[in-house]
Amino acid sequence: MSTHAQTLSTFRSTQDVQTTSKVIENLIKEMGLIYFETVAHDQIAAARGVQIGEMREILFEDAGLTTTLIECQPTTALDLPLKILVWDELGDVYIAFIDPRFMKQRFMLQDCGEVVDDMGELLLKLANDAVRAIRELD
Repeated sequence: MSTHAQTLSTFRSTQDVQTTSKVIENLIKEMGLIYFETVAHDQIAAARGVQIGEMREILFEDAGLTTTLIECQPTTALDLPLKILVWDELGDVYIAFIDPRFMKQRFMLQDCGEVVDDMGELLLKLANDAVRAIRELD
């Protein structure tokens, strides 16, 4: 199930944060995308003495789409690489991303809207594939 609040797309996972993150990381690699890293925000906070729920931010990109978009409008690099957030909130685990189509307004894009649309479709496909793969683990 997906909800949309402005530019945020959110999906619920039936697995824990670590398992959900690993499924997404594996899908990114299987899709031939570039996986950069997974940031463990909860561990960073804990090192500072702050307790937050378990949270991972997965950074990746589609080199072709990213290069084309940056070539079209260099400032779009501020919103790249693509990111998916996985977190636990009161025992429920969620997957979310900011829809890149928001970049059309944010960066006043006129000539590269199709690339941004393709990025949005890529993120949506990745999230839906992750939810399906996670359900198979149940």
